[in-house]
Amino acid sequence: MKLRASTVGTPTPETFRLGDRDFPFLVIDGDGKASYRKDTIETRLEESPQLPEEIMNFRSMIEKRESLKKSNGLQAQWNGPLVGLKRYAIRRTIPEEDLAITLTFFETDYFTFLATVGSLDVNLHEPPAYFSLRQKYLANPMTDFQPIPFLAQGFGIALVAIGADGKLIFALRSPDSGIRPNELDVTVVESVHPYLDASPDQPGPDLYKTAVRGAKEEAGFEIQENQITFLGFGVDQEYYQWEMIGLIRLNLSADEALSSRSRGTGGKWETRRFQTISSNPKTVFQFLKYSKLWAIGWVAVYWALVHEYGSREVDEAARRVFGHWP
Repeated sequence: MKLRASTVGTPTPETFRLGDRDFPFLVIDGDGKASYRKDTIETRLEESPQLPEEIMNFRSMIEKRESLKKSNGLQAQWNGPLVGLKRYAIRRTIPEEDLAITLTFFETDYFTFLATVGSLDVNLHEPPAYFSLRQKYLANPMTDFQPIPFLAQGFGIALVAIGADGKLIFALRSPDSGIRPNELDVTVVESVHPYLDASPDQPGPDLYKTAVRGAKEEAGFEIQENQITFLGFGVDQEYYQWEMIGLIRLNLSADEALSSRSRGTGGKWETRRFQTISSNPKTVFQFLKYSKLWAIGWVAVYWALVHEYGSREVDEAARRVFGHWP
């Protein structure tokens, strides 16, 4: 297998659309049909970018707030290590034309994530004046489609798990989650950890290790790397969240896989409960029609269904549930 040295064509600026619905997600690579292999995801780690003064101020406020909560015996966020995305390069294998990508990361932490992704619409000025990080840095459309490194904090993965019985697993986020509390989500949404997910073969983290760890911590089930399929990559423009999106095929039924969660797991504070439904595309879309699910979740569900059922059946189901294609 060989990789092309040059990048593939620049993606179009249109955000993800399903039926008559538009979602604030820009697809950088992938369509649900093709997939990456482990040897076609290269990761690197470089020096962290300098944070602008206003973000440093936000971070300081968050650190003091959470420290005060902790000292008063209240539920507080802890400042775990994360990675941010500095840049990416898209390629294809020769002659297979499989998806291939190089992701260049930097080390960061959760408080910086809250000071950027979690603070995009916080007012930088004294009221009644209003000016936000979103207005300052994200007001103009993306042109070169590369991340703004100091904002692209907390790179993660979003995975849809489908049981051996054909049931798809949704999660409901905890009210204590720092981002999107009490909202519906896909099975596993996990931030890449620079140390726990360190790769023995390359300088950057191993996203498959992130997936295995996230499945255990969030959902409570054990998976192997060969059950994971990464389908694509992009950015949620509402949260400026860059994610790798994929699918988990479980060897057990959905309920059997989740049963071990009752015996304890490390991530129950983030996910309150799970719900399983048939992965039939029409059933899934009817379930989601009036649900609050962030854009990355919608893309992850769509791509997982396309990979399992094919785009024709999935698109027809979406058309029937959401309306005519434009």
